[in-house]
This record gives sequence, structure tokens and C-alpha cells, in this order.
Amino acid sequence: MKLCPAKFLCKKFVHLQIQKRVEGFESLLNSLHRPHFSVEVTIAKDDGKMAWHIFIPDSLLEETDDPKIRTYKVGQIARAAAIFGIEHIWIYRAGGKDGRFIKLILEYAETPQYLRKRLFPLMPELKYVGVIPPLRTPHHKLKGKPKVGEIREGFAFRRGRRVYADIGLDELALVGGDVEGRATFRIVSTRPLRVIPAKPEEYWGYRVHLTKKSLAKTLKKAGLDLAIATSRKGQDIREVKLPPLEGEVGFIFGSPRKGVMELLGEEDYSFDLILNTIPNQRTATVRTEEAVLATLAVFNLIRRD
Repeated sequence: MKLCPAKFLCKKFVHLQIQKRVEGFESLLNSLHRPHFSVEVTIAKDDGKMAWHIFIPDSLLEETDDPKIRTYKVGQIARAAAIFGIEHIWIYRAGGKDGRFIKLILEYAETPQYLRKRLFPLMPELKYVGVIPPLRTPHHKLKGKPKVGEIREGFAFRRGRRVYADIGLDELALVGGDVEGRATFRIVSTRPLRVIPAKPEEYWGYRVHLTKKSLAKTLKKAGLDLAIATSRKGQDIREVKLPPLEGEVGFIFGSPRKGVMELLGEEDYSFDLILNTIPNQRTATVRTEEAVLATLAVFNLIRRD
């Protein structure tokens, strides 16, 4: 059955329009958000602190065209990352076309509900975000009475000579310091409501990195201390003596149709471990979002930070 030329051109035009909207929105995000969402980010080492990274392909959604299911699948990645305290999600190039969409949904899920209207304009790609389960992480605060010393995520903007921040309360807070855009604040006074920029003292969500680079180049950019690839053909995790989990620890996942080693191709990168984290699986395949949840659950049992 041949596709009518008119219908084909119309479909192609709609696809291009959506792509342009996502590209334009990505530019807007980079201008408004803190470096939390920068595409090109160099990860600084923090001695004595461990950070977990996950690596997923831009072809994550290649098996479905349903927009609701696509949104839900990305939401499952966000939820797993939040549950196990992932600090960095890397999206590497694997022949897919959904990198920007995956990044958009991950960032939307990570943003506190009270800031979403300020940071995310209405757009078709966000039509089904209601299917994403709430993350309920420490920085997703509920509305309540402000308390001195409380740390909240907010959005700062200039009004005249002063800078105010929306921190999810009934009134805007006066900001002490020169900061604009999304940032983290500590309440220093409730009457009047005043805040200053602060550094979180607990898990505060993840950062999303869309590298547009191959898997090997993305891994090198991340600067990992320990790189763990997941594969059905890897060593049984029950039979491996695992090294200490220290520094920057990365877990690498393949796509629905290709494993990590196949996606790596002929590029040069030496993994520290290649593990089968779901031994004796009873299904023909394991979806990427399922592998992420299962793998992180296993390693969470030996995490000691």
C-alpha cells in the first residue's frame, strides 16, 4: 500500500514543526535554568563523595509510537533514578531521534511541581506528562508555613532593583544575593520572607546530559571512576567479587534492540565490569527501563555512602 504524497508531506511537515518547537524550547531552558540542565557539562570530582550516573540511548523509545506510552517509559526512568539517588542521567547517541524528547520529559519530572508553569510553556510533547508518577524527592516540597533554615528550590527574577524568588509558598521571597533563574535557596527570615542561595544537604534530584555523542565519547566525557556495563551475556552478578563503589560510578544500558557492546561497536572503551544483573530472567527480553530499576536495586543493597 503506497502512502499518498500529500499525506506523506503533511506528516513530514508536522514532524519538522514538532522538532523545531523542541529545539526552540531547549534553547529557552538553557537560558532560564541553572547549570543543572546544561547539555555540555564537565563533571567536577568531589573527594569523599560518591555519585551515581546512568547512561541510556537516544533510541530508548524506538519500539513505540504511542505518545502516552513513550512519556510513561521515560517517566519510569525518572522514577527509578529518583528512588536510588541517581545524580546524572546521560543520553548518548545510538541512532535514535528522541534524545531531545527524552531530555525534556526527564527534566520536567525532576522539576518541582510549583515551578513547572514558570519553566515549561504549553507544548504538544508535554500532553501526557500526567502519566508520570510524582518523584516525591526532598526538593519537591509541599506548600506549608515557611521555616527559617529550610532549603527550597526556586526561580529567581528581577523586579525593579530587587530580586524575588518563587519558592512554592503563598508569597514571593526577597533574594539576598545576585542570582536569577532556577536555583536553590535557604530561608533566613519569615517576616519578611527572605532567602539566600544555598547548597543542598541531601539528595536534590538529577542532572540530564544530552551529549549527541557516541557511547564511548559520552563515557569518556563523564570521567567515571567505575564503569559497569549491563548485558545478558555478562558475568553473573552473583559470581563476581564487586569492587568498592567509590567516586563517580556509572551504569550503562543498551537499547530495546541492541546491547551495550553492540552499540559500542569498534570504539575503544574498557569497562571495569560487564554484568548480567538479571540472571535467570524468564522473559525473552528485558526493557531498558526494567533493567535500570533491577540493576540499581541490586547495587543499592551494597551502597554504603
